[in-house]
Amino acid sequence: MMDLDADVLIVGAGFAGSLTALLAQQLGLRPVLVDRGAHPRFVIGESTTPIANLILESFAGRFALPWLTPLATYGSWKRTHPELVCGLKRGFSYFKHEAGRPFVPQADHANELLVAASHGPDDADTHWLRADFDAYLAQQAVAAGVPYFDRTALGPLTERAGGWTVTGERGDEQLTIAATFVVDASGDGGYLARQLALPDARSTLRTWSRGLFGHFVDLPKWEPQYQGLGGVPEDHPFPCDAAALHHVFDGGWMWQLRFDNGVTSAGFSLQSPLPEDVSPADEWRRLMHRLPSVAEPFASAKLISNGGELIRTGRLQRRVGRAAGPNWALLPSAAGFIDALHSTGIAHTLVGIERLAGLWERHWNTPELAAGLAEYDRLFQAEIEFIDAVVAGSFRGFREFTKMVAMTMFYFATAIWSEHRRRSGTDVPRAFLCADDPGLRGALEQAYARLEDSTVSAAALTDFVANAIRPFNLGGLCGAGKQNMYPYLG
Repeated sequence: MMDLDADVLIVGAGFAGSLTALLAQQLGLRPVLVDRGAHPRFVIGESTTPIANLILESFAGRFALPWLTPLATYGSWKRTHPELVCGLKRGFSYFKHEAGRPFVPQADHANELLVAASHGPDDADTHWLRADFDAYLAQQAVAAGVPYFDRTALGPLTERAGGWTVTGERGDEQLTIAATFVVDASGDGGYLARQLALPDARSTLRTWSRGLFGHFVDLPKWEPQYQGLGGVPEDHPFPCDAAALHHVFDGGWMWQLRFDNGVTSAGFSLQSPLPEDVSPADEWRRLMHRLPSVAEPFASAKLISNGGELIRTGRLQRRVGRAAGPNWALLPSAAGFIDALHSTGIAHTLVGIERLAGLWERHWNTPELAAGLAEYDRLFQAEIEFIDAVVAGSFRGFREFTKMVAMTMFYFATAIWSEHRRRSGTDVPRAFLCADDPGLRGALEQAYARLEDSTVSAAALTDFVANAIRPFNLGGLCGAGKQNMYPYLG
């Protein structure tokens, strides 16, 4: 039997849990990190954004973790850690497909959207091969002296005077952990939601989607095929494959994220109910038949993850009705999830880690901590509602691509504005994507209502959104003559 006394117990040793443990350690607290599994492991949720990388960079300086700095941009990552697999992400690219028809590029790019997020490869974002990245951060936590127990099954969490007690089993070894504070970094593991019987607020979410995905090798790039279909890649602000590449269609979308080792993460986010008596492989084949231009490059691709089997999920969306209490908190990735569309997940979780570490830094062992955690919960709930409205609106716009483009501008305007504020160090918004701004929230709700009104044209919706995002629009979004092509202006 091993007895451990900790200030902070962190459940889950993905990138979020390991980073949280490292920040706690640097603040002089005593963290313990526990995970039911082990590294390396297959995980998706791989695409970063400028906000995510600016937070990593800030952690490096603020918490004296200089080894984090090179991981904040593609160029420095490749120079410093060539052994850690990543991929180049210059921005976001979207292509609208019609069922049963080859993709037909339009001269005005009306069925495309490209939004750049960097000047070039050196300052670009990255796709994280999570098997490598998560394992590396766990190793860094151990090297910093954080007690780490993988392959550990935790039992019931018991509240006691001054904190919590939990027992665990790691093979034949038993351990008891007494902790003042508990952080759930388990993602969809749902540890604190179960232990504290937190209310399930999934029914409040508008988005409904499920996943079908894997990792592939030998998948040809989209750009040569696009050019062969008559497209003009020279009009694009960056190579469309060096991105979070989205193939959208009525009923869902496919992502493609390319890593430098030849692996591509690819999968569908689908709005249809889970089919009965149809295997994941058969469903994939049906989708390929429906989307001939998407299917063509997959003819030569090979599925390599999960023993060569596709992974299929039920509904992806999650939300707890309460994300924090006086001596516990769920990181955003554990408290809720909407969809991978627009790559909000990693950045949102890093915002939560930043917020929680700030509360510990300012208010540990003070009465003010409880009030700060109540605000942590309020901000998370506002953020998940904002992301849900943007993503659900984008899904509804898949049928009429111009409307989807309009709804995405709520994301891009607030993301670019927040990035600018972080770079300048002035007026950094309290909430991720300015989600607690009442005027913005009201405008998003009005845009969603217009989206559902069949009498509102795509042009009218675009005009409304352009006016709504004007206070945040530093990227020239919705600009006349842009033809859905947005270079980086940062």
